[in-house]
Formats: sequence, structure tokens, C-alpha cells
Amino acid sequence: MKFDTVHLETERVLLRLVTHSDSRSLNEIYSDPKAMEYWSSLPFNDESQAIELVQSAIGGFDSGKSLLLAIVLKESNELIGTLSLFNIHAESKRAEIGYVLSRLFWRKGLMAESLEALIHFCFEHLQLNRLEADIDPNNKASSALLEKYGFKVEGLLKERWIINGNVTDSEIYGLVKANYNKQLN
Repeated sequence: MKFDTVHLETERVLLRLVTHSDSRSLNEIYSDPKAMEYWSSLPFNDESQAIELVQSAIGGFDSGKSLLLAIVLKESNELIGTLSLFNIHAESKRAEIGYVLSRLFWRKGLMAESLEALIHFCFEHLQLNRLEADIDPNNKASSALLEKYGFKVEGLLKERWIINGNVTDSEIYGLVKANYNKQLN
């Protein structure tokens, strides 16, 4: 899938491609053990990992294989999180989503606002038919967020991740465009 330049805007945030200048902010978010508690990898321990993330994101965008968007507060131009679109299967018109938000901005509705914009972009602009998310069943905030936008639990994968010796399950959520459109009406 080929992407045009992506620049989405909501009431309070801008969603744009990550750039090399975002490395320091990304490192702050991705190195926070609390923000990364339910992630499928360990928190960053060095800014070089954030630099690698940006390089990988740019390569993914250029090849059409993935999209990593910075969530930026309009009022301060501060990068506060990311939204990702990955495992894109163009023929089947489906992809997975992921997200992380600096804990300084939790419980303010900013991720909900951002995710809604991404979902709309995926279904209306990219013409995807299905979005999927893989979350830790203990991540109640993420579960509530997905359900708010019509995602449904479609399965439980037992002992799917082993991160630093900790074994965790995955709940698989799905949303198809027809159900999303029904929710809008």
C-alpha cells in the first residue's frame, strides 16, 4: 500500500509522520515502564532505540508496509504519543493498530480523539475493510477505548508473549468497516 503524506487534525491534536527530530520525545515515552507496561517489548533503555524506531518508521512509510504517526498537542506542539498501523494486508484490506501515550496525558480523552481520527482515515481514505488490535487482557483502559469505537473481542491467545520472562496472553480485537459505519449512524 502506498501512502500519501499523512497529516490528520482533530480539535486538540495533530497526527503526522514521525521525524528524526522526534527521537528524544519518543524515547521519553517508550522508556517509561508504566506507559510500556502492556507493550509487547521492554521499555527503551537508550535513545538510540528511538532513533532506530524513527528510521524503521520512515522505511515502513516509504515501502507502504507500516505507518507510525506522532500525536502532537496543537496548543504546545508537544509530541505526547504515537499511533501505528502495521501488518497491512492490502489484498484483504486489513491492518493492525497500536498506540502509546505519555502517562502525563492519560485520562484526558486525547488517545480517544486520536484513535477516532486514525480509524476514520483507515476506513475512508485508505479504504481498509478491517482493523485489528492485540492487547494484554489486563489493560482495561485499552480495552475500554477499543470497545468505545466498536471493536469486539474475537479471541484469546494464551501465553502469546514472553517479555523479560513474564508470560502474557493476548486478546484480539477486530472492527470491520460495516460495523464502524453503523456506529456513526
